[in-house]
Amino acid sequence: MHRPLVLVAIPLFAIAAAAQSAPRPQVQDIPAGANAGVQPASFQPAAALIVPDKTPIELQLETHLSTRDNQFGDGFAARVMKSVFYNGREVIPSGSILEGHVMRVRDERPAVSDSELLLKPDLLTTPDGARYTISAEVIQSDPQHEATVDSEGVLREPRGMMTSDVHHTEIGAGGGLVGGALLAGGEGAVAGAGVGAVVAVGIWLVRHRHLDLNPGSQLTVRLDRPIQLRAH
Repeated sequence: MHRPLVLVAIPLFAIAAAAQSAPRPQVQDIPAGANAGVQPASFQPAAALIVPDKTPIELQLETHLSTRDNQFGDGFAARVMKSVFYNGREVIPSGSILEGHVMRVRDERPAVSDSELLLKPDLLTTPDGARYTISAEVIQSDPQHEATVDSEGVLREPRGMMTSDVHHTEIGAGGGLVGGALLAGGEGAVAGAGVGAVVAVGIWLVRHRHLDLNPGSQLTVRLDRPIQLRAH
């Protein structure tokens, strides 16, 4: 009664034996499309452009900044003045825009303390529209400005008398001298000059000295950490 099952099993064993003895396909026999999307072992992606930390970037302010008007969180923008090169390649083109915000503001009288402004760069946008998050600090102010930059990147208006203050003192002394001379001759001129100078110094001591940076002012910032740019 089991003879038909035996007859069926014999052809199945024959097919299996034939499959095992058939040659297996080699790699070169696989169609190219069957391996699409798989890169060969020798494939190397395009090298990324790296701007290392401590790289200086020279900027020109696009916005006005002042210890009198600005407060924490206010934004600012500056334009890259000179292209930045690394290993012979331009990594940050001139005309790129750097944006950031004000981290600290202090507006003081010279007799009390320095006026201070701390800026935090946040974003770099290159002319092709690519945007990169950055971390940097100010290391140099405008050479034409009397503000200084301390080791923490804080812009400071000096407490001592600046050129403009000395000029005002000279004007006060001169005005007192003329007024004294008109009233009391030579001795009055000397006394008047002293009074005028004292008044000018008194004004210097009590008035606020605002740290002002106008559009066009130059700043140099230095990267705190590298930036990885998209390869072109």
